[in-house]
Amino acid sequence: MNIRSLKIKIALIFSILIAIAFSLNWMVATQTMHEDKMEDLEKALHHLLNESNDEYITQPLTLKSDLTFLYLIPHNQMLVRSSEVTALRFLVTKAPYSRQKNEIAASLKLSNTLYLNAISDDTKLQHSVNKYSQKLLVRYFVSLLILLIITIVLLDYYMKPLATLAQKTHDWKSGDPFDFSLHRSTSEIDEVSTAFSTLIHRLEGYRTKEAQLFKEAAHELKTPLALMRSRLDVYENAQHYEKGKFITDLGEDIKRLTDELQNVLFLESSDFEDPTPLDLQTIFQTILHKAAILAQRKQLNITLSPHTFTLNTPEKLLTKILTALIENALTYAPENSTIEIHIDPMHKTLSLTNKSGGEKYLFSSKIGHKMLRRLSDELQFTYTICDDEELYTITLTFENLL
Repeated sequence: MNIRSLKIKIALIFSILIAIAFSLNWMVATQTMHEDKMEDLEKALHHLLNESNDEYITQPLTLKSDLTFLYLIPHNQMLVRSSEVTALRFLVTKAPYSRQKNEIAASLKLSNTLYLNAISDDTKLQHSVNKYSQKLLVRYFVSLLILLIITIVLLDYYMKPLATLAQKTHDWKSGDPFDFSLHRSTSEIDEVSTAFSTLIHRLEGYRTKEAQLFKEAAHELKTPLALMRSRLDVYENAQHYEKGKFITDLGEDIKRLTDELQNVLFLESSDFEDPTPLDLQTIFQTILHKAAILAQRKQLNITLSPHTFTLNTPEKLLTKILTALIENALTYAPENSTIEIHIDPMHKTLSLTNKSGGEKYLFSSKIGHKMLRRLSDELQFTYTICDDEELYTITLTFENLL
């Protein structure tokens, strides 16, 4: 959806809401005015009856009395001309007159218990109300047009930076430098621009890591695959290549391939995770609880120092790398040995030490070093690996602290 259609939709929705509000207001105003005019007309008829009774009725009226003289009273004629009384009629009844549709009536009780009634049509009243309603409707319509024009102008002004951002996003291509900074934009659109810039920066980083990952995978997996292909050729052509030895050698090749593949896929992505405050002691306790069964199988003892410090880093990524380091130590440490986890709050370091078992370590391989180096940039730590005949130690020094 382009910006122009978005502006049209916003203006349309705003206009519909304003039109609904105007319509409700117009109906309420019309009804209120109609009720007020009817009340005023009833008051005028009551006044007419009281004046006529006090000044011009000299003897009691009966049901058959001639009421023509009431129409000729100057006061009554003046009141009819100056008010909205229409087709005025007088009537004497035994009970107050019940007005019919399109009528306004007033009743006055006489001394002989009869009622003198003044009745008027509402023709003039309806005409007056309709005339006022039409004028009010025209004013509302003009007001709506003015508000719509103002809305469109304001939307055009405030959404112009958003249109620029959309165009920059549309024109951006992978590998090109991106600049989503905007001028003269509101704080809300600035936040959108900053979010887009952050997103593009992350995408660029992930694309770069993805390209490196597949390049390294192609390089590292080429050797074990070539060995397996060569071994199959030798087995096919050699007459004295024992089947048992071939299966053993091929199994070693498959294990090597599996190890390299695990290294390649170890951290294929770190997701779009924001840094959060993390307590290192808490993270390790969670990991060690899950790894307890592995330690029991090899009768390994894991010691965790009681010290700790807090990091501001992505939780899933940190947990993943610490889990890999512990699993690495559990896998390659000799049975009945001790794995030491030392946390130094003063120097902000973390060390994992285990006795060497004469086996290959996960992060001692070429691709393992590359992954650890890549993660050190993302999690903001430096690392050292000390590998001798007796001990294997990985030390991480963190920089991304609270």
